[in-house]
Amino acid sequence: METSKWEDRREVVAFFVAPLVVPLIMTAYVRDGLILVVATMAAYLITVLVAAPLYLLLRKLNVTAFVFAPACGGVIGTATMWWVCSMFSFDRPADVLAIGALTGAAVGTILWVIARPDLARTGGGAEGAQ
Repeated sequence: METSKWEDRREVVAFFVAPLVVPLIMTAYVRDGLILVVATMAAYLITVLVAAPLYLLLRKLNVTAFVFAPACGGVIGTATMWWVCSMFSFDRPADVLAIGALTGAAVGTILWVIARPDLARTGGGAEGAQ
């Protein structure tokens, strides 16, 4: 039994779509277009450098329950905003960290919903089917 084209591409689509939630959420807090562009670029960079390797590791370890996606995303988002706070001076860093946790958890959730790492993969093609 062959996998569908969607099944073959769902993880790639997830990693392209999920980081877009960062500028969507941040528009509620920030009105500066340059900051939103930088946040979007940072979201993709963090997704490629941190989230993708973590995703692959967790999938290899079979730690694919839904609860891990927003939890890991929240930690990554908080750590990212902690780094931003250390580079710039903010009056209310707790608010900024909360935004980081919210956006990170949202990215993790959307990534999980699209990629569905909990579903068994057949490996593609007839040789993987039993």
